[in-house]
Amino acid sequence: MSVPEPEARARLRESVVRWLDELDAAEPAPEGVAPEILASPEPAPDLFTLLDQLTALTREAQLQGRATNRLHADLTAAMERLAQSVTPADAVARRLTEARREARLEVIGEILEVRDRLTRGLDEAQRRLAALRGLRARLGQRPVLAALVEGTSLACERLDDALRRLDVHEIACQGEPFDPTLMRAVEVAEVPAAPPGMVVEVFRPGYTSNGRVLRFAEVKVVAGAPPASGTRGDA
Repeated sequence: MSVPEPEARARLRESVVRWLDELDAAEPAPEGVAPEILASPEPAPDLFTLLDQLTALTREAQLQGRATNRLHADLTAAMERLAQSVTPADAVARRLTEARREARLEVIGEILEVRDRLTRGLDEAQRRLAALRGLRARLGQRPVLAALVEGTSLACERLDDALRRLDVHEIACQGEPFDPTLMRAVEVAEVPAAPPGMVVEVFRPGYTSNGRVLRFAEVKVVAGAPPASGTRGDA
């Protein structure tokens, strides 16, 4: 093999240098992406933390479901023992009715707690989904968050259906006059555009069943109407 002439070596060296310079050059931006989007300083949302929280919430819901099943089994066994030990039929009927009522209220309470947690997770997922901007929204985060929002919404709808079958209904509060028999005012605000005593925000929904309040709604009320309970302070 012959040794290249000096001129050929120089050309080869220049060719290698140009090739290295091309490798070091910045990769062009994808077509259709605005420069201000690429230069955006907005931090990426903590998607992994959100996924971890929703996974833990799902696991907790499963554990609460198992606890509810155990509760039903224990209740059935207790009612059978009661029927065997108590002779008067009317006394048995009264105790069974009371036991069923208490068990029903306990199950409803568990369902409401699970729904509250799912609703908070859904609100957080929707907030993070709405905050996605620019190129990051096109790299896989938006579809994942959208799927989480859809799945959590379906879970909330299933719980709402179960509550309706149990004759449990949410108390309508937003935009309504404050009702101390159904609500608890935990915050008072000055809102010039709203009439005194109107509910402008619901912190925790309330529920009724068969005309009985299962849980009072916790609300923010426009100043000017005396609340029925203590407040957390003025907004």
